[in-house]
Amino acid sequence: MHSSLQGHILIASPLLSDGNFFRSVVFIAKHDTDGAFGLILNRPSNLRLEDVIEQARGHRPKRSDSIYLGGPVEGPLLALHMMSNVGEDCQGDIWLTSDDDHLMLLCDRPKVPARFFSGYSGWGAGQLEGELAAGGWMVGPCPPEFLWGDPDDIWESAVKDQGERVVRTLVPSAGSFDPQIN
Repeated sequence: MHSSLQGHILIASPLLSDGNFFRSVVFIAKHDTDGAFGLILNRPSNLRLEDVIEQARGHRPKRSDSIYLGGPVEGPLLALHMMSNVGEDCQGDIWLTSDDDHLMLLCDRPKVPARFFSGYSGWGAGQLEGELAAGGWMVGPCPPEFLWGDPDDIWESAVKDQGERVVRTLVPSAGSFDPQIN
């Protein structure tokens, strides 16, 4: 196995033929010898958190968030967030939870950076490594603007960052690189 990609992002390459992941950026919340677990950061749904919580729990939350499609695998409502010690630590100050009490706590904390998901992306042992070797994904760091920023800009920004990283590796004196300037 490669080193753990936990806390990194996967950026769908043009070679990735799976329609579930076209132009997607996936935050890897867990990656070990058993497989990988991630959430697509740029697939907002038409579902609204306040509507889902009010219908399920009879409580109107203070947050007004879209629920994102975390991937093709069905699962419980999940939240990536920055409230320390609420769920599992994914990367320093990024936490993941599906616990109902934690979700209700986050629903009433509109100032806590959070993104809510229905479904997730999962890979069995060695499956993600095979997709990486086949060129299906690019791997990069996960800056905060990818987790909490505009989902429409994430894929393009991540691809541009990857290109700049490659150019800096090949030509260290290149510094900041704008591919639109020739």
